[in-house]
Amino acid sequence: MSDTALPSIVEFSSDLSKAEAPEPLPVGEYEANITAAEIKTSQKGTRYAEIRWNVSPDQYPADYGDGSPNGATLIYRRVSLEDNPQARWGTRQFIDAIGAPLGKKVDVNEWVGMDAVVEVDHETYEGVTRATVKRVRAS
Repeated sequence: MSDTALPSIVEFSSDLSKAEAPEPLPVGEYEANITAAEIKTSQKGTRYAEIRWNVSPDQYPADYGDGSPNGATLIYRRVSLEDNPQARWGTRQFIDAIGAPLGKKVDVNEWVGMDAVVEVDHETYEGVTRATVKRVRAS
């Protein structure tokens, strides 16, 4: 085993056979920060931005016990980067909400570190309920 290899055994704080899905971040509005933005291509071949938001733990409701001490990470994939009137309008609304510069060229890397209010909702996929970003608005 080399000095950089990790051991093959991982020990958790509790038995994984007793692990349950954590409660999702409750529905509501939260101040959030963009931690990553990346251009992706959908299965249909259209371009969109995948935005990673962080909701800090100080935003958690008092009765929310399943949140990470590092904050909740939410993924937002509703910013189309296609060059058509509908997509350009939606992208402009998103950029206005986060306060990034507008122009003919947009660098999604400039969005990292920007803040906005995210409206969180829940959706169930394959039997697991998850928190999702429903809407983004200026803070």
